[in-house]
Amino acid sequence: MLVQPSELTTELYPEIQNAITRGNQDEVISQIKAAEDFCKSYLFKYDLKALFGDDTTDPVVAPTVVDENLKKTVKVIASYWLVRKANPNVNLELFREDWELMIGNKEVPGWLYDIKEGNINPSWPYEADDPETPEDESTENDGVFWDSNKKRTQRF
Repeated sequence: MLVQPSELTTELYPEIQNAITRGNQDEVISQIKAAEDFCKSYLFKYDLKALFGDDTTDPVVAPTVVDENLKKTVKVIASYWLVRKANPNVNLELFREDWELMIGNKEVPGWLYDIKEGNINPSWPYEADDPETPEDESTENDGVFWDSNKKRTQRF
């Protein structure tokens, strides 16, 4: 996991987290994992194992690329979802502004949206080529995506 539950205290005070989750750390872990999966859906062309680590081995393998902005984005998303679960004395509008800054949408692009669209190119490794497939995936990750219909023959 990229973000540990103890690191979420930079976004939410521990007493607020306990009030929302009623002391259930599994709920915090669940929201962090969901936030990481959400970020992964935007960052599909990058080496996700290098960015987020791996939880398949016994001791959790830490990510090889350390990016504090990515960690902050995961924490903002997880905190936003925790706050939406129950709102005990938290300014939800402030979290919504953070959400728009980190994620964004087509009208108001945020950090993740700009990376997905190729407007921002962080110095992260791209996904490596899988030798089991016929095409070279590493050449597909140049930040430009295009497609076309097959040429049609007009017959009269």
